[in-house]
Amino acid sequence: MSCPHRYLEFVTVEPLRLRVQFAKRGKARYLSHSEFSRTLMISARRAGLPLQYSGKYRPRMKVSLSPPLPIGVTSECELVDFFLEQYVSPAEAEQALERSLPDGIQVVRCRLMGSDAKPVGKLIDTAAYRVQLPTETGNEGDWKRAVEIFLGMEVVNLERVQPRRTRVVDLRPGVHELEAGIGPDGSGVELFMVLDDGTRGTVKPSEVLRVLADLAGAAEGSWRDALVHREGLFARRGGRLVSPLELGKHRPAV
Repeated sequence: MSCPHRYLEFVTVEPLRLRVQFAKRGKARYLSHSEFSRTLMISARRAGLPLQYSGKYRPRMKVSLSPPLPIGVTSECELVDFFLEQYVSPAEAEQALERSLPDGIQVVRCRLMGSDAKPVGKLIDTAAYRVQLPTETGNEGDWKRAVEIFLGMEVVNLERVQPRRTRVVDLRPGVHELEAGIGPDGSGVELFMVLDDGTRGTVKPSEVLRVLADLAGAAEGSWRDALVHREGLFARRGGRLVSPLELGKHRPAV
C-alpha cells in the first residue's frame, strides 16, 4: 500500500510584546534605574508571565525600558516592553503583575502590541515634568521672570559633570515647553517642562532648575528640595507628542 503524502505546515509565530505603564511613587523613587528594572523583571517572573529569554548558556529576559528616571523623582509613566512566548491578555497580565509588585510601584495600563511596534526604548524622545518648588526659592513673579529670560535665550550653556568627563552642553534646544505658575492647591510655585529625553538626547529637569534658580535669584542650592514628577513620556510625530502606548498595531484579543 502506498502511503498518503503528508505535508508539514510551518507556522511562524508572531512575536508578542506586552507594553506596560508603571507608576513609581513613595520609597520606590529612591531606586536606581538598574534596581528598578531588576525589580520589574523579578516581579514579571513571579507573576508567571510567558516571558521570552535570549542566550543559551546565560539566558537573559528580553525587555525594553523607557529612559532612566533620576533618583528621587516620582513618575506615573515608566514604560516597559516584555517580550512574550505566547498570548496573555492585558487584563490577566495586569492582575498578575499587581500581585507581584512591591509597594510604591503600580501598573497603570497594559497593551499587547503587534509585531510592527518598535521596542519602547527606541521610540521615546520626549518627557514632561511637573516640579513643586520649595517656598524659600522665591515667589511666582521671580520664577515667571526667570522662565521668560530662559526662553528668550538662544544658548543656555551648562557644565555637565559626568563620571568620565566634564563638558559644556547647550540646554536650550532640548527645552520645548517651560511654564511657571501657582500649583493646583494654591500653596507654592509649580513648573511645567517638556524636555528631550531618549533618542534625541537628554535634558534633566535638575539642569533646567539649576539655571532657572540662578535667574530667579533663589538661595544657592534651595532648588534641590523641589519635588519632581515625570507625568508623560512621548514620541514626537511632527508637531504632536504621541504616547508609545498608541504607536504600532495592537494585537487583538484571542
